[in-house]
Amino acid sequence: MFNLITTQIKHDGLKSLFISFLQNKKELNFAKLTMIHHQIYDRKNPEILKLAAAVELLILSFDILDDLEDLDNMEEPWMKMDHSIALNAATTLYTLSQQSVLALSSPYKHQILASLLKYSLQAMEGQHDDLENRISTEEECLQVMKMKSGSLIALASVCGMQLAGEEESLVEEYAYQIGIAAQTDNDFRDLFNPLKNDIKIQKQSLAFLYLQRKYNEDAIDLLDFYQSGKEILDEFGSIENYKQKLLDSGVMQYLNVVKQIALNRASRMIDNLNIKNEYKDFVKSNLITNKTK
Repeated sequence: MFNLITTQIKHDGLKSLFISFLQNKKELNFAKLTMIHHQIYDRKNPEILKLAAAVELLILSFDILDDLEDLDNMEEPWMKMDHSIALNAATTLYTLSQQSVLALSSPYKHQILASLLKYSLQAMEGQHDDLENRISTEEECLQVMKMKSGSLIALASVCGMQLAGEEESLVEEYAYQIGIAAQTDNDFRDLFNPLKNDIKIQKQSLAFLYLQRKYNEDAIDLLDFYQSGKEILDEFGSIENYKQKLLDSGVMQYLNVVKQIALNRASRMIDNLNIKNEYKDFVKSNLITNKTK
């Protein structure tokens, strides 16, 4: 990624900005996904590193845009600067990622670019529905999670597969399920994150949709708390008491069931891939096993 930025970006200010963004990244999960889905087809195209870098830059652009649109994660470096500069940086990264795919020598580069654009558009559509915050049912929420989060996981996975010259629809399908599981985890963590704006605006996540059914007094108490604008410690005295309230409301169990259903579906699809069993285990160990804890 550093090489793409230093060789393709001529503007010194933008170059320094992007380098600072990359230095702040702790994990390169989407680049890893791209490489995994190249490796499982027994391919060793040296351009996989360039493609993985392009995918990760694209995801970074989406992260920036998402935070600017949601007005949260205020500790990220792009949220501490003029938002117009951050917006331009995001669109530059988005464009750079596409240019990097077209610069590949692979005969499959146009297929890869088509997939990159397809899944990017799906993620944008999911983000639009999320921003409108008009979701009213579990089915609608799961569809948005599939489009918003699942599409990006599908993007990284399918692009890596395509560089190997393969096409397998199951990769897209289980990527959607992994996206739903990952988004379920994120939605739960956001309930504890004071830097997220979701609680303040009462974002219609699976958690809120569940609580709004008011199955018990604990769910009603939590809804009253979110509407009050109080801090967790002021209302409950400790994080442990807050967690117990979430547990008593049933929302923690509900989210875990949704997550496990998605992971089980993904696991069955991986079992049906036309690859060696050792590679099936490899995919599961990276996409499923570490998410069941």
